[in-house]
Amino acid sequence: MRILHTADWHIGRLLNKHNLLEDQNYFLNWLIRVLKNERIDVLMIAGDIYNNTSPSAEAVSLLDEFLTKVVLELKITTVMISGNHDSAEKLSFSSSMLESAGLIIAGGLKGLRQISFDSECGKVGITLLPYINPSMVKERFPNDQISSFDLAHKKVAEKYIYGKLNYDVNILCAHGTYMDFKEKSLEFCDSEISIGGSDIVYLDKFSEFDYIALGHLHCPQKAGIKGRYSGSPLKYSVSEAPHKKQVVIVDIDKNKNLTQNFIMVEPLRDLRIIKCSFDEIMDLKTDDYVSVQLTDDKFIIDPHGRIRSVCPHILDLSYVNIKLDNPQTAEIVTKKSPKELFSDFYFNTMGCKMNLMEDQFLDNVMEEIESETD
Repeated sequence: MRILHTADWHIGRLLNKHNLLEDQNYFLNWLIRVLKNERIDVLMIAGDIYNNTSPSAEAVSLLDEFLTKVVLELKITTVMISGNHDSAEKLSFSSSMLESAGLIIAGGLKGLRQISFDSECGKVGITLLPYINPSMVKERFPNDQISSFDLAHKKVAEKYIYGKLNYDVNILCAHGTYMDFKEKSLEFCDSEISIGGSDIVYLDKFSEFDYIALGHLHCPQKAGIKGRYSGSPLKYSVSEAPHKKQVVIVDIDKNKNLTQNFIMVEPLRDLRIIKCSFDEIMDLKTDDYVSVQLTDDKFIIDPHGRIRSVCPHILDLSYVNIKLDNPQTAEIVTKKSPKELFSDFYFNTMGCKMNLMEDQFLDNVMEEIESETD
């Protein structure tokens, strides 16, 4: 049996105001080819299907087109759970009706359930554990002390999971920050920082599972002995530039042994950090998303706009070799005249002071402005 594990698609997400629907459509078409070529039996998506709880019509249409091809045309059973970015109710709408076609959706605490598949390796059970938080569990168990994510998941495991894993192979599909007690080196990106560790769920309570398919963290990585974050298929922040994006194929043989194989995602555009001089980047033409770090020791006039002519998907720009010797506080700035402020701006931009003619021109402009405001 072959299961493809992926997560964190964030359909509809923007990257520094760049719409990523074209990139996400490219990924989904690539994924369809992988599903066909690798003869996948089950597609498993571990949460954060959409980027927010109210996805756009374009985002919904993109997912609908993909699922139609995979479920109805390729006949591949597809399982997905809601993540913290999804609306559990909206994502699981009509799930009972869709299940007969091979699309199984689990949203919120109500969606927690177990499904099973008959295969050559015996009965394979998948426990679907969508993203849940303490308030969701507290609402169902108001008399219990549930003050953390870990306690919430412990209660859910005791009530709905323990003692019910009677399959030959047991798999958990979950979304959240899952960590082993001994392994505390999870890699976070900018958008997935765990504030004070308050959302951490320890994996010891899920030790009976043979494989734990996780979503939430965007960097592909292990979580404990049996847990695996597939990571997001695309780079959604500059901090993700070093990531090697992938999908995970879990193979289960006749002896019930599990092996993991990784297929690197082929994106429409990569996301790179480029550190070079202004002249060097102007000789570079790329359609990739780029974060530019200029090494020039003087400010360039309109560098962002000029670089965009050769790098249309520039995300941000910074200077790495320029340091202000005397940083100006707001108090100092307010004490300067408009001419002094403009002179400072000119010097920081051009690297030299205005000449006599430029200085006179500025005086004339200032006089005209003052006369119009009198």
